[in-house]
Amino acid sequence: MSANASAQSAYASAPPSGQPGALHVLRVLYRLAIPYRRQFAVIMLLAFLATAADLAQPLIYKDAINDVTGLFTGQSQSAAETLRRLLIAVSLLFVSGTFGYFCSQRSDFLSSAVASRMESDLIVDTFGHVLRLPLSFFARRPSAALAKRIDQSDEVSPIIHAFSQQIAPEIIRLVAICGIMFAQNWEMALVSVSLLPPYLWISRRAALRLRTGLVPYHEMWENISARITDAIGAVKTVKLSGAEKREETRLRGESRAAYDLYLGRIKTSQGYYLSQVVLSNLSRSLLLGYGGWLVLQHRLTPGDVVMFAAYLDRLYSPIDSLNGMMVNLQNNIAALGRAIVLLDQGPPEQEGDDIPPGPGMVEFRDVRFSYKEGVEVLRGLNFSIAPGTITAIAGPSGAGKTTAADLLLKLFEPDSGEILLDGHPLSKAGPAAVRRTVGVVAVDGAVFRGTIADNIRYKRPDATAADVREAALAAGLGRVLASLPDGLETEIGERGVGLSMGERQRVQIARMLADKPRLLVLDEATANLDYATENEVRQALAHLSPRPTMLVIAHRYTMIRDADHVIVLKSGEVLEQGSPEELLARGGWFAELAQAGATDPAPPAPAAEEEEEA
Repeated sequence: MSANASAQSAYASAPPSGQPGALHVLRVLYRLAIPYRRQFAVIMLLAFLATAADLAQPLIYKDAINDVTGLFTGQSQSAAETLRRLLIAVSLLFVSGTFGYFCSQRSDFLSSAVASRMESDLIVDTFGHVLRLPLSFFARRPSAALAKRIDQSDEVSPIIHAFSQQIAPEIIRLVAICGIMFAQNWEMALVSVSLLPPYLWISRRAALRLRTGLVPYHEMWENISARITDAIGAVKTVKLSGAEKREETRLRGESRAAYDLYLGRIKTSQGYYLSQVVLSNLSRSLLLGYGGWLVLQHRLTPGDVVMFAAYLDRLYSPIDSLNGMMVNLQNNIAALGRAIVLLDQGPPEQEGDDIPPGPGMVEFRDVRFSYKEGVEVLRGLNFSIAPGTITAIAGPSGAGKTTAADLLLKLFEPDSGEILLDGHPLSKAGPAAVRRTVGVVAVDGAVFRGTIADNIRYKRPDATAADVREAALAAGLGRVLASLPDGLETEIGERGVGLSMGERQRVQIARMLADKPRLLVLDEATANLDYATENEVRQALAHLSPRPTMLVIAHRYTMIRDADHVIVLKSGEVLEQGSPEELLARGGWFAELAQAGATDPAPPAPAAEEEEEA
């Protein structure tokens, strides 16, 4: 079974949305680990061998010390024989220590290798799942907080390491130590374990107390990451608003609150750890005192006392390790749960039919839609777009123009009614199939970090260099490319830093032109262009071959006037429609828009638009 298949199986049993419990997180990790079960078997075998090598050392200490002292052997032993046995003991200590360390290191490396693959599986699967969620999922979730939840690369490895190398070996270590001590001397063994019950009780109390407050703590850091990302992403607005100090003060307050919660957890844990240290040191004192008394009575050898002291250190060490591990695991599991909860969100956009070839005819049939229940944005929308034509949708703000385009792109689903593309109902089509067929350029579209050519190829990765250059020139990027030393291979920064707003818009237009879609939606696509560049783009679109069906959403009359058909929306309904000439003759809303457009001030000089943003 592949890692991805195992992950999907794990996610299928996810509980309802919300912070998942520890058992659900561990169940997901277990199913992610199934493809690596052979590697885990090797890891655990090596961990057990390292544990066995470590447990053998106190027994070697015992024999070596007793041989050297020779006080209670009952037989005379030559110095040569004593030296021989001592050399054997020293050699065994060296071999066992080296072998144990090798096994431990090898186990640690293999564990890290498996954990890194599982981390990658989880991050990629979560990232892919989130990308397939409907657009409505992202409406109220900061992108930085989502990114922080998805990237849990620091949380998986400690959990995998704990279960594969520590929990089972440490439990075996505890049982083995107790068994060896009771087999050697039950009185000394009882003294050694007498303080274990209160020690375990304190450990349990510490784990329970430190579990509280984990979810709020991680939420606070998500909000901090979102605030940092928002402020840096809108740094120009921050500066123009004189808000640098205000943003700094707000971040300081939120970060201080998060760190105060963190320090409170440290203070609590230190109080419990102090109690545990007192008990473990008291246990060692009792052991050495009672063991020394037994040695003086010739009931025990010095080697036995050293052996018990060594095992006592190894007895409390696993408990300390397990307790600290449980506290850390709570942190890891709580943080990881915030990523896994994203896998419980859904359902993702469903697969559907492909759209058969066609000329690009669009029909809206009694389409109704609302973002909030009871508040309809589209109210029984009916219109059609003829193939190969340019249809403009106009209307006042809030009329539902962009909403209609989003429904056409299957970013949302209509509450009722149907949208057809070349006679095929979009309700039966897959979102990916629709978006392969329809291209869109929006005013808020993205330009990514990378080269200009990479950005133009983003929707059609197999576009040739000639296709990319042709699309760039058609989108009006000729002057820009001529001024850049690397042309299309020029690297641009995150969110298009290095290009003006208009230049970014032209890159997006070029991206769609390179894709050559059947239907092209231009949603305020020229809003950031000067009039001269808008005219270049309009001419390029008019001469596209093959010519796609175009749906133009714009407030600017100059982008609408050359349309074959104009649909005017108001309050989610068709107010008027017809050719630009027919609507001008009627003297309605469109005629008012045309009159306002005719009185616009003179367009700015093209060179002004070419200036890069600071």
